[in-house]
Amino acid sequence: MKNSPEASNQLGLFLLFLICGLSLPSLSGLLVFPFSMIPPSFDFIYRVGLSITFFLFTIVSYKKESLKKYWKILFSFFIASFAINLQAISGFLNPQTTPINIIVLGMVSSTVLVVVPIIVLSLISGDSRTSLFLEKGNIKLGLAAGLVGFFIFAVASIPEATYLFQGQNLTLDKAIAWTPWILVTVMANGVREELLYRGLFLKKYEPLFGPSYSNLLQAIIFSLSHAVAGRGTITYTPYTLVFVLFTFLLGLLWGSMMQRTNSILGSVLFHAGTDIAIFLGIFSNLL
Repeated sequence: MKNSPEASNQLGLFLLFLICGLSLPSLSGLLVFPFSMIPPSFDFIYRVGLSITFFLFTIVSYKKESLKKYWKILFSFFIASFAINLQAISGFLNPQTTPINIIVLGMVSSTVLVVVPIIVLSLISGDSRTSLFLEKGNIKLGLAAGLVGFFIFAVASIPEATYLFQGQNLTLDKAIAWTPWILVTVMANGVREELLYRGLFLKKYEPLFGPSYSNLLQAIIFSLSHAVAGRGTITYTPYTLVFVLFTFLLGLLWGSMMQRTNSILGSVLFHAGTDIAIFLGIFSNLL
């Protein structure tokens, strides 16, 4: 962003969209200050009101010629808020069986409830699968980078889970026994978060900010959404600040991968690999 009135406008838009991103309820509670100050009794009103607000701003920007270039970004925030609100239904769909089944089935059902609205509403708005990075793209580079990242983190997952994610009495035998459940969970979460935080927004930001600042914007929003890692019913790491900073760096990396390969594939695989240690830690505390 150059030093000019145009740069000031870009900075203002950057901050505005950052606030919009941080206003979205995270997947496990409200995000950061000041939104975390909203009383729990107003949570439903806030969630519904936020979606309505984004939708109204979308209509205004679409109808006003001077604002028309922003309407798809605002509509994407509406889609994201709608999808996040909808995935809350998944908690009522899961049979109360074992703790692991609850987590796995919850992740799969909530992923469906997030991914389907994003794709359907984006297509209705005139976007294509390409705009969401839902294509093969540079499949060789994407697969190579994604699989390398996946296996590096998979190999280190047991010590990582033990020291960073409160893993209890983890052994290789336990990890192998949980592998089918872990793989389903991390792949579902990888698809959901890569589409929700990057696929939905990156190409919308780029005409305004260019590739680098667009990637920076999504990475900030993505990392701060993980500030809930140390809060809530499942607190999976005591090192929240370190986790947020690490997530920010990973967000930059995955966004860059997506831009370079023009596909979501590589970042989903890499993302899934980094989540293995988290769910090993969670599973070990439930059984």
